[in-house]
Amino acid sequence: MNSHFIGNGESNSLLTYQMGDFTVACNIPKFKNTYKVLSIIDQKVLLFLENNRTAIKPVEIWCTPEIKRFAETKSLPGKYQDVYEKKHRWNSGHLAIQHMAKTHSKINLWGMDSMFTDDLTSQMDDKVIRSKRPNLNIQWRPNWTTVFKQAPNTEFVVHIPKGATGIDYAENCVYKHH
Repeated sequence: MNSHFIGNGESNSLLTYQMGDFTVACNIPKFKNTYKVLSIIDQKVLLFLENNRTAIKPVEIWCTPEIKRFAETKSLPGKYQDVYEKKHRWNSGHLAIQHMAKTHSKINLWGMDSMFTDDLTSQMDDKVIRSKRPNLNIQWRPNWTTVFKQAPNTEFVVHIPKGATGIDYAENCVYKHH
C-alpha cells in the first residue's frame, strides 16, 4: 500500500493514487473521495466547519489537543485524534508527515508548493480567509529538513510540475516531475 499526503497547493492536481492507498489530506480539501485522514491544526478551519458541517467527510482527524477540545465542544464532524504537539511555525503538513513517517517507509507528497516555490496560496483560501501572511516559506523550510532527518529510513517523494526546481532538504527527500 502506498501512502500519500495531499497539501492544498496548486500542484495537488498532479495526484495519482490507487484505491486502498493510505491518504492524508490537509484542512478542507477540494476533493472528497481520496482521503482517509485529515490533518487540521488551525482553529480557523474549525470555525468554517462549524457552519459548513458537510465540507469534509466524517473521518479520523489528526490534530493538537487544543483543536480536539474545540472540535468536541462544538460537536464537529470527524473523529479527532490529538496526535500532534503544537510547534511554532510548523504547518499541518510538517506535523502530518512527521507522524506518518513513524509507520510508513515511503511517503508521497502532493500539493506542497511552498516547499519548492514562494507560493503560499491554498485551495481553501476561498473558504478560510487569512490575513496577509509573512513569507512563511523561509521559516517552514528548515522544519522540512528536521522532519526528513528524523526519519532516515523513510523515503519522501515530493511530486512537482515539470520545470520546477526542488530544494535539497535531505538525502531521503527526492523529487518526481510530472
